[in-house]
Amino acid sequence: MKPKELIERYSNGEINFSGLKIPGANLVGADLIGIILNEADLHGANLIFAYLNRANLAQANLVASDLSGANLSQADLTGADLRSAMLHGIILSGAILQETDLTLAMLLDANLIGADLRGSDLSGANLTGACLRGANMRQEKKNFNTNLQAANLFKADLQGANMKGVDLARANLSGANLKEANLRDADLRKADLSKANLTGTILSEANLVGANLTGADLNNANLVRAKMMQAEAGGANFKGAIMTHINLNATNLSGANLSFTRLNHADLTRANLSGAYLKEAELIEVFFAKANLTGADLSNTNLTRSDLMSANLSRVNLSEAIMPDGKVYNARR
Repeated sequence: MKPKELIERYSNGEINFSGLKIPGANLVGADLIGIILNEADLHGANLIFAYLNRANLAQANLVASDLSGANLSQADLTGADLRSAMLHGIILSGAILQETDLTLAMLLDANLIGADLRGSDLSGANLTGACLRGANMRQEKKNFNTNLQAANLFKADLQGANMKGVDLARANLSGANLKEANLRDADLRKADLSKANLTGTILSEANLVGANLTGADLNNANLVRAKMMQAEAGGANFKGAIMTHINLNATNLSGANLSFTRLNHADLTRANLSGAYLKEAELIEVFFAKANLTGADLSNTNLTRSDLMSANLSRVNLSEAIMPDGKVYNARR
């Protein structure tokens, strides 16, 4: 079928074109709202600025197609193949993208507000500046999660997104907005979260081993039982964060703001806390083996039963702190 015939038949009221084979078709700006193209072959098609709102493209082949600026709001793309597709500025708000293959797709400035991306593969995709507010990417079952490995999410807006169990290993989230997002049990190994907004974000049981959190804002974040060994978090803001049972072994927290945090039962073995600000933090039963606390401010902290025996406490401010033996430190004594 030729593109012209498709448009004419659609204009005459026909909408069901399941299984249509029209690779490389030129459908620039075509008005195909609500069309049924499930299992269609549209690989390499030119659909720039096309109107495909509420279209059914489930299981469709859209490999290397160009949908830049197209409107696919509330469209069904379940299981569709969009590998290496050009989707710059595409509108996919409220779209269903379950188990969709978007490997290496270009989604710069894409609108994915409220989209359902559960089980989709976005590994290596470029989502720079994309808006994914309220998107659903949560892991539905074990070993079946949304894949964003090595994806570029530089300055992407992911506020309030459900990313429970998502694979973000080596992803670029520098400058991204992840405020109040759910990243529980997410894989963020070696991810770049420098200068990211993680205020109020749920990161409990997340894997942040080797991640870069330099200058990130984690105010009031939940990091309970997170794994954050060998991470870079210099100058990061953790004020008021809940970090009980977190593993911060060999992590760089120099100059970080950890005031009013709850770090009870945390492992800070060999952590670099030089110049860190921990005023009024809860540090009950924390393990500080060989930790560097040079010049850190631990005033008014609670260090009950914490292990400071091998820590470097040079120039540490312990004013009014409750020491491991339960006594209040007073420098004037």
